[in-house]
Amino acid sequence: MKRLTALAVIGLFGATAFGRAPVSNLPVSSQATFVESYSPAEVTINATGMGGKHGFFDDMEKNALLDARKSAVNFVLTGGTDPLLNTPAAKNTFAGVAEDFFANDNVMKYISWEADNVISTIRTKLPSGDDGIKTTKLFRVNKQKLSEYLGSIGIVATREQLADAQGTPTIMVIPEVPKGQTPIQVFDSNPLAKQAAAVIESYLTARKYDVIVPRAQEQLNDMTQMQGEMKGVDADPSYELALSLGSDVYIVYSGSVTNGKASVQVKAYETTTGRLLGTETGYSATRSGAAQEALVEEAINGAIDNVLARLTAYWTDDLKQGIQYKLIFKVTGTFSDIETVQDKLSDAISEGFAKSKENIVTDKTMDYQVWAKKDEFKQANNVYRFLKDKMKGTAKLTKVSINRKLIIATLGNE
Repeated sequence: MKRLTALAVIGLFGATAFGRAPVSNLPVSSQATFVESYSPAEVTINATGMGGKHGFFDDMEKNALLDARKSAVNFVLTGGTDPLLNTPAAKNTFAGVAEDFFANDNVMKYISWEADNVISTIRTKLPSGDDGIKTTKLFRVNKQKLSEYLGSIGIVATREQLADAQGTPTIMVIPEVPKGQTPIQVFDSNPLAKQAAAVIESYLTARKYDVIVPRAQEQLNDMTQMQGEMKGVDADPSYELALSLGSDVYIVYSGSVTNGKASVQVKAYETTTGRLLGTETGYSATRSGAAQEALVEEAINGAIDNVLARLTAYWTDDLKQGIQYKLIFKVTGTFSDIETVQDKLSDAISEGFAKSKENIVTDKTMDYQVWAKKDEFKQANNVYRFLKDKMKGTAKLTKVSINRKLIIATLGNE
């Protein structure tokens, strides 16, 4: 009789606990905040988890801790200013695999460290209305490993895919300089500037970007007079150095250390177009008596990860449209009807490229941006030759310089 009673009790709990709809594997809590970029691969996240009893024997504290881990990983995927899933298409695709991704302890593959002690544990009400536990704790998420997983299942483009499609971006790191100075002079006179460049370059090389070091180049005045005239503004040594050394992107930084606290602003520009790709300001904690170098490194760590995320997002977006080239034409010939030359050039650009942008058209200068498919234009010289052929009979197109994605040419009389 006792045996039957025990079975009846178990049956009663089974009917109430196991008769519910299946519990979702997705995070219950969406409470998480960014703490720091711990390394080029890892970020520290303060995450809160919520847990209740899914079954009669469930441990609410254990479920809350598991949910906090999921919340930390989910923040890197979808939260903050620069999530890994940074487009609606990527988020929609991930939604189809999210249940499997968050199943059991799968997220532990992407957590490289968690604090020994919780920050807080309190009683709470779950979104379902049931009683539960809310737990907050620090976690370190391997963002690079998570990105590689998303790439392996085709949700985001891997760096290898980007490199195959349009080449690997070459990056140079230089300090912002006052008027009358060059980046090399700042490096020579300011040890903190040199150390800051080394920290950023370490991030870049750890993520396998190609890095150009200005010191490795002896000539800093390779810019032609034409390139200086085209800008029409005061000389920008950072831009000129990046352009003369052939980087696709240059990263400029500036900052200060005051009263034991460092702040550093990091900006990334596409060299040939001058487009701002990302900017972020990082801060160190206030530590009186701490070495300035350590404070600067901490501040950079708070900024560079977001800037690189935006740089990668830009590169991925550009990939969909093609490789972006900047075309600058200087009119050196004497034409009775300059509009005929301009119209011919415009028609040639419209014919060759699915997308283009007309920036400047004057009697002396024509400035365009075009997006070229790599299977049609494998390199910048192919773009130049296409336009040269199209202009025959109207004007003579002569190459001045080709620097990665910048093409400068003259339009003269045939």
